[in-house]
Amino acid sequence: MGRFRRRPRPEGVPRGFRPNRWRGQNLLLDQSIADRIVGDADLPPGANVLEIGAGSGVLTNRLARVAGSLAAVEVDYELAAALRDTTKKFDNVKVIRADAREIDVPLLFEGAPFHVVANLPYSVGTPLTVDLVRDEYRPLTLTVMLQLEVADRMCAWPGDMALLSVLVQSFAAARKLFEVPPKAFWPRPKVHSAVVRLVTNEVEADDTLVKAAVFLARLGFASRRKMLHNSLAGGLRWESERVTDTCRRAGVESSIRPEELGLDEWKKLAEAFVAEGILERPDRE
Repeated sequence: MGRFRRRPRPEGVPRGFRPNRWRGQNLLLDQSIADRIVGDADLPPGANVLEIGAGSGVLTNRLARVAGSLAAVEVDYELAAALRDTTKKFDNVKVIRADAREIDVPLLFEGAPFHVVANLPYSVGTPLTVDLVRDEYRPLTLTVMLQLEVADRMCAWPGDMALLSVLVQSFAAARKLFEVPPKAFWPRPKVHSAVVRLVTNEVEADDTLVKAAVFLARLGFASRRKMLHNSLAGGLRWESERVTDTCRRAGVESSIRPEELGLDEWKKLAEAFVAEGILERPDRE
């Protein structure tokens, strides 16, 4: 019998390092994928760039060559230490050992516009992206790698929409760029990934109609197999006829299912339901 051949340790990974599955540490190895991500990010000259989950630095070293200022955030002590060593030749790179959910982003670039380019850890990719696009100090663009299923939901069209679609697309135009197979990572994940590009808008997170649209979408997708008037009636504790009438005034058919609605329809529903006072109760988000 042949001897078991262990996969070699990737470049930039410190000796003895073991990936933490709980943190979703699947380090990007494929340099051609990293090149494509940086190219598709379409960064302007001198851009401020935030990289989250810098890992072994495959993407970091490419971003350093095109960014005016690069803040590479990595939560793992070993990886962050190794990354400081491999990027010391760049005077525009700052490696930050921190949890990306706890950093004060405005301080990184002194309030100047910035972009996000990252291979986001599976474990925090979804909430991080939502928080970034909703933040008052949000990036101009995000070019990020996520689990394929998550990427598809973010970029979905009517017919396949989800709550995540409504959340993200309320604050950014979303487009899936390309898919990435498991072999591009170390260790190999059990799922495929995809790179998405989000171009943010200036809609405020506390915008009344956006809050109402998201609130209604939460109710709708809580029972996504039900018709819209049934899921909204149950969540609002309204009579079905009242929900149907309000949907009719919004110009939305109440017998369709939530995934069939696009962002424009959710906004029309928001206008109609706000007129009915759904945001007046203190427990409504």
